[in-house]
Amino acid sequence: MNNYNKINKPNFLKLNEADVMFITNPGRMGDEDGSTFIIKNNNEFTIYRVDGWMYSNKEEKQEDKITMGDMAKQFPKWFEAWEHGEEKNYKGKYRHLYMGFGNGLNIDNYIYDEYKPYLDKAVEKNLEKYDEKEKEEMQYAAIFNVWEKAFNDMLKDRNKE
Repeated sequence: MNNYNKINKPNFLKLNEADVMFITNPGRMGDEDGSTFIIKNNNEFTIYRVDGWMYSNKEEKQEDKITMGDMAKQFPKWFEAWEHGEEKNYKGKYRHLYMGFGNGLNIDNYIYDEYKPYLDKAVEKNLEKYDEKEKEEMQYAAIFNVWEKAFNDMLKDRNKE
C-alpha cells in the first residue's frame, strides 16, 4: 500500500473512531515516528499516516501538528488497546498484535476474522527466507513487514467477489 494520505488537524479532529479498522502504535524501532491508520467509509478504505512525533518537521507550525496526545484523545479505544491489548482477558474494539520493539497493530474486531488468514499467509511467506531459529526471532517483526500487504490481498479478493 504505502501510498499514505496526509490529513490536516481540523479534518483529523472530525474522524470517528468507529470508522477505524486498523491503527498502529509506535515503538522503539521500526516505526517510532508516528502511526498509520485505515478508515472505512461505506465500502471504501482510506489509509492515513500521521508522523513527526520523534523527528518533527521544523517548518510545521506546532498548532497544526497532530500529536500522539491528539491521537489518544481522538481514538481512546486505540490507546486503551495499546495499554491493555496483550492482556488475555482484554475485550475492546481492537485486537492488539505485537510487532516487536514496542510496535503494535490494532485491528477492529469487526474485520479481524476476515483479515487474520491473509495476515497469517503473508507472515508465513515473509518467514520462508529464515531458518527455524531466525523464524522464531522474526515472527513479530514479520507482522510489521507485511500487515499492509495482507490488507491489500484481502481487498483484492473482496473485489473478485
